[in-house]
Amino acid sequence: MSRQSALDTGQLIRSVPLLARLVEEDTRDLGRRGRVRRYAPGEVVFREGDPGDSLHVVTEGEVLITVLSGEGEEATLARFSAGDCFGELALLDGLPRSGTARAVRATTTFVVTRQDFLNWLSERPRAALALLETLSLRLRQTSERMTDRLFLGLAQRLAKELLLGANGHGPVTVRRTQADIGAALGVSRESVNKTLRYLERQGVVVLGRGRVEIPDPAALLRSF
Repeated sequence: MSRQSALDTGQLIRSVPLLARLVEEDTRDLGRRGRVRRYAPGEVVFREGDPGDSLHVVTEGEVLITVLSGEGEEATLARFSAGDCFGELALLDGLPRSGTARAVRATTTFVVTRQDFLNWLSERPRAALALLETLSLRLRQTSERMTDRLFLGLAQRLAKELLLGANGHGPVTVRRTQADIGAALGVSRESVNKTLRYLERQGVVVLGRGRVEIPDPAALLRSF
């Protein structure tokens, strides 16, 4: 792999939230161990129940994650496009896939297998420490969300989720599906949509296709 390609794949690796705290040298080395996979429209990337053996970063196209109910009804969990990642927890636990991933259109992903990841991790203790710090932060966020669920209304919880990671200064654009936001909050996509429509009527958010615009984050927080 060329130096430029290694740098590019290192940037892809840093786009994965689980790996965002890694230094460039570590992400570049992990990037060298991955490979590119291409999927035709409608092709299955993996099925629900398959071994969790790899991380995918979408470089082109779109992937839909769905699950089946006991009655055979299909529900959409998430939709991923270029720059998004899915399956990252499989790098750690190797548990079976919790949903089916399918390419919506011609799609390319950059893939790192669990075995390659574990080999890389054993050689880089500094990266292991960064990974533990990220996991600790995730646990704290989960605990905070549980507390929010007990004491805050959905509109307040939704506002906090939308502003997650924002510095509070200037407009914010959130590019996440309503299904993804609902999954993070533990509510249905319909509930998220209803609450977003309410916030839009209040003039504190602007809804677009696949995104939520927040012109003034402070105004959103003051609306409660």
